[in-house]
Amino acid sequence: MSPTSSEHTRTEERFPGVARAADHGRRLRDERDQRRFSRAFAALVGVLAGLGLIFLALGVLQGPKLSSAQVDATRVTEQSGQQLRLFANQPVDAVDADAVTVEPAAATSVSVQGELIVVQFDERLRYGTEYTVRVEGVGAPSRPNTSTFEHRFTTASASVLYLDREDNGVDEILRADIEGAGRGAVVHAAPGIQHFAPVERVLVVARDDGAGGTVLESVDARSGRIERLQLPDGARVDRLIAPRAGTTLALVLSPAAAADAPGGISPRSLALLDIGGDRALRPLVDLDGEPLTALDAWFLPEGDLLVHTVDETLVRLDPGAPETVLPVGAYPTVHGVSSDGGRASATDSFGGVALDLATGEEERLNPSLVEGEVAFGGEAALTAAGLRVQKVAVADSETGAFATVLVADDGGGAARVLARTIENRGSLGAVLLSPNDQFVAVEVTPDVEAAVGDGRPVEPRPTSVTLAIIDVETGQLVRTLEGFSPVWTTG
Repeated sequence: MSPTSSEHTRTEERFPGVARAADHGRRLRDERDQRRFSRAFAALVGVLAGLGLIFLALGVLQGPKLSSAQVDATRVTEQSGQQLRLFANQPVDAVDADAVTVEPAAATSVSVQGELIVVQFDERLRYGTEYTVRVEGVGAPSRPNTSTFEHRFTTASASVLYLDREDNGVDEILRADIEGAGRGAVVHAAPGIQHFAPVERVLVVARDDGAGGTVLESVDARSGRIERLQLPDGARVDRLIAPRAGTTLALVLSPAAAADAPGGISPRSLALLDIGGDRALRPLVDLDGEPLTALDAWFLPEGDLLVHTVDETLVRLDPGAPETVLPVGAYPTVHGVSSDGGRASATDSFGGVALDLATGEEERLNPSLVEGEVAFGGEAALTAAGLRVQKVAVADSETGAFATVLVADDGGGAARVLARTIENRGSLGAVLLSPNDQFVAVEVTPDVEAAVGDGRPVEPRPTSVTLAIIDVETGQLVRTLEGFSPVWTTG
């Protein structure tokens, strides 16, 4: 049995020396515990303080760190001036242009806004390519050390929309990846497709109406929803011109064969149609108030419309204020607009010419030699860098017969051959550069003598027409597709 507290008290009263010794022992133990705790606490504080000083020193001595990065992998292939945005963990000092390197090489400029470093690409990047961007010597105010920022990203792959007309009368619009195989995926199928144009997230499709005219439809390829767009009765769509951005497209309209100026439509009349707005057709007029007629038209990057009129005048107008028509020049033939929208390729009585749309200056496009032979220039597509991809006629040194060849010509005196038909029996049709000038699509008829037309009243083609996709830099044939009317897309 344990002693009670009263017994302890009586023991301490009877033996006071023992009680004092016990109290002293307890005090010694308490003091010893207190000293042990104080030493442990002091050691812990010392360790934490040391760690804090180490981290503080590291923070002071180390350079900034890359927190995150943003880049639009699709737009960098379609438009110059796109940006890679590098976010640091603190405000950084200004960065010199030579501190930025890009692999594969691409021209850039750089700016700094607080903790943000902006690397701007001065040119369009290649499709489906991994890029490494490195920024060296990134410093921060009052910090002795610098860092290197590095970011990798892969650009969007290229694809092409094209039209394949079937013998059964049901035509197909397909999407084919440049790096893929086969025909590609069917996006839309319908009888009698004349033209098509992608506008934002829909396809605008022009089809035969069975009486020489056109049925115009808006097709949502994802949902399959089809909406009819209003045209004047008996009108035929000769051209569909899609905008580079936005929902307003241009149409070249003519009366159908059996119609007589339906709804005030004259042959080759130019009109605008906003499929994202009121969807009302707006015929355009020239400076004299007469219908503006067009052989062809092209949207420029800033949204203006460049029009080659029936009377061979090149004019420019703003679709938002189409009443102001500005003359640009006079050319019998206009082939198109450069990929950056800065120049137009045309032909006058003296030969090929490149017209600077900002200054009005002209540059003569004199064809270089092709495999040592004199060439005669035809349709030319202009790149942003000044190269031209051109169809030229070259005479056979033995027979004297002319063959059409597609070349890449930098004006240096010797052009590179990109495409020609087997034994020169065929012909080359429309030429279309990709938005970043990496590829060119050209329509090819393999054998002209054996070709059979498809019998269509609008945009007729030989049944044997194929689409060749060629890498402009290497001359490599990347893909062939059975169809025509290519439109470049991404993803």
